[in-house]
Amino acid sequence: MESITGIILIPGVTAYLLTPFFIKRLERREKAVTINYEGKKVVTAGGIILLAAYIFSSLFLYHYSPDDFYPSRMLIPGGLALLYFGGITLLGAADDFFGEKKCKGFRGHLYKLLRREGVSTGIYKAAGGGIMGFILSAFTVGGNAWPEWILKGLFLALFSNIFNLLDTRPARTAKVFFVLSLLLMLFRGPFPMLFSLWSALYVYLFWETKTRIMLGDAGAYLLGGVLGFYLILNLSLEYLLVISFLLVFLHWYLEKFSLSRLLEEKVLFYRLNRTNGRG
Repeated sequence: MESITGIILIPGVTAYLLTPFFIKRLERREKAVTINYEGKKVVTAGGIILLAAYIFSSLFLYHYSPDDFYPSRMLIPGGLALLYFGGITLLGAADDFFGEKKCKGFRGHLYKLLRREGVSTGIYKAAGGGIMGFILSAFTVGGNAWPEWILKGLFLALFSNIFNLLDTRPARTAKVFFVLSLLLMLFRGPFPMLFSLWSALYVYLFWETKTRIMLGDAGAYLLGGVLGFYLILNLSLEYLLVISFLLVFLHWYLEKFSLSRLLEEKVLFYRLNRTNGRG
C-alpha cells in the first residue's frame, strides 16, 4: 500500500501543487518565457516540475520498497541514475532559460561553434548530457565491455534528444512517452518508477494543453532519459544498435524537415480525401 502511495499519489500531488506556482512565479520573467507555435508566450522548462515529483516519489519508494526502486539486476545504486536524470534536466533547463532562441537544432549550435561565434548552451547541453550518459552506461554495464557501454551511452544521448525535437506542440512528447513506456512494460513487466512519471505527467498536462507551460528541453530530456535508461537495461545490444541507426536517421530527418508541418499536411490531406469521398 505504501509503495502505491509513493509511485502514484505523491508525484500527482506534487505536480498539482507545483505547476500553478511555477507558472505564476516565472510568467513575468523574460528568460523563463518562450514563444510557442501559436506565437503565444508560455513558461518553459516544465520538466523541472516532473523532476521534483520524480525525486519525491523515488525517495519514498526507496524507503518503503527498495527492491522496486530500480530493477534488481541493475549493477549500480539507483541514486546514480537519479543523478543522471537530474543532471540532464538541469542542463535542459539552462538551455531553456539562457539559450539563444534563434539557434535551432544541433546543426544551428554546431555552425555557431564552427563560425567561432562562441559556444552555445546547446553545445554544453549536448556534451554534458553525452558525458553523463556514457558514465551511467559504463557503471551499468561494468567490467571491460567498453563497446557495449559506448553503444548504450550513444543510445541514451540520441534517445533523449529525439524527445527534445518532438517538443514543438502541446502534449506531443508526453503522448510518445506514454505509448513507448506502455509498450515496454507490456513486454518487460511493470516498472514502478515509470508509473511515477505517468502520474505527474497526467496532472501536469492540464496546464500544458491550455498552453500555459511547456516541457522545454528540461522535460524532454528527462522523459527521454528515463525511458532510454529503462530501454538499455531491458533490450539486447542488437535491438539497441538497430534503434540507434533509426534514431540517427530521425535526427537527420527532423533537422532537415518540420515534423509538425508534415503531420499537419498529412492530416489535412486525410480530411480532404474523406470530404471528397463523401461528396
